Amino acid sequence: MRKVLALGVVLVWFVTAAFAGGAEAATSSGYLDAGVGIVDITPTDPVVLAGSPTELKSSSVGTGLYVKALVLAAGGQKVAIVTLDTLKYPVEHVVRACQQIEKTTGIPASNVIICASHTHRAPLWPYYKDQLVTPIAEAVALAVRDLMPCRLGTSRGRAEGVSECRRVIKNGTAWNRWQLDSLERDKYLAEGPSDPEFDVLAVIGKDGRFKAVMYNFACHAANTRELVVSADYPGDVQQCVQKRLGYDVPTLFLTGACGDVNPVYSLRRELFGEKLGGEIMRCLGRLEPIAKPALWIECREEAMPGREHPELKEDDIALKWPRQLEHYKASFNDMKKREQPTYQYFFTGIRIGDDFAIVTNPDELFCGIGMSIKKQSPFKHTMVAEQTNGAHGYVPTAKAFAGGGYETWFGEHSYLTTRAGEIIEKESLDILNRLKRAE
Repeated sequence: MRKVLALGVVLVWFVTAAFAGGAEAATSSGYLDAGVGIVDITPTDPVVLAGSPTELKSSSVGTGLYVKALVLAAGGQKVAIVTLDTLKYPVEHVVRACQQIEKTTGIPASNVIICASHTHRAPLWPYYKDQLVTPIAEAVALAVRDLMPCRLGTSRGRAEGVSECRRVIKNGTAWNRWQLDSLERDKYLAEGPSDPEFDVLAVIGKDGRFKAVMYNFACHAANTRELVVSADYPGDVQQCVQKRLGYDVPTLFLTGACGDVNPVYSLRRELFGEKLGGEIMRCLGRLEPIAKPALWIECREEAMPGREHPELKEDDIALKWPRQLEHYKASFNDMKKREQPTYQYFFTGIRIGDDFAIVTNPDELFCGIGMSIKKQSPFKHTMVAEQTNGAHGYVPTAKAFAGGGYETWFGEHSYLTTRAGEIIEKESLDILNRLKRAE
């Protein structure tokens, strides 16, 4: 399917000044309709936390979990951008949620993206009564009822020193840093890059106050080490931004390409949210207005091939993560039973105005692939959002497959073709280029 379609006061002054522009500012040409909907999905009882091969149970709540929806409408088009505080969200439930959204709001299912934050301190979808379909649809319905004229602005920031490639090369093969003794973890060269650069999209009401802030950052949401329910660093970022603004504003986190990127664990945990949140605040003070915020959307449903000749890498697992050998034997056998030649797979591209776009994939994409897409994109601002409209496991680079290691082992978390990275990059760039040419 293809379809083209105090500090707070000072900051508001800067935003108002940037978006003024005399008499033209009062015209409707620079506005589109935007609405926000939020549904609380924080568990009230202790729950099993996803994100670890060993079962972990929560003892309390750190930061709340939410479904947040931003609906944008312009020129007869509507798009819903949904963020979800959970580890992952499978494609079959995405399809159900999108169908429910279309039924209740009229927004076409092809115009909806649902992005999981990949927090490692939240329950998975089976914990919820209807696998989160109702909260997702409710958040979008709330956002539709909240639609009002707004202006949009974009900016780019850098959060240095909070993330790193978690794979290092030892004796010619790839190890994850957690598989090494603490004294060894910084001894070897990283296999790939991390990406400190990120883009921000701000939604501003006619009163000059922020209605929503959306950002895209490439790092695993695995910074919280306590056994608590937590939205992880995206929750910390929201608290930082709201505190500095002096009023509540939802921050929507689109997970960047971070299949091989983790937080720098030697840093004080709170520093991540403070540094990234502080840089978002600086971005909000230097926004570039989107003068003509028209919408274009392209959704593609494709069949992604599965892994060629899958095999159990028992020697590699026994060397690098021996405590998890039995777990990965079971994961291999389970995935072999469920293996398919191809998998239902969605790409979506959204263009807003002349120079801002989002392109999505449903994987844990290695950072270098995401950086390459951004570098080649025809747009000044490009968000590459992974874990979106499905959850199909790790997509390493060709270099990473040669190096072996955790993310390449066939099983529940790694089962797509070794060419998936190449396919995703090619399709993403084709979508972005088609959107750029759309009129």
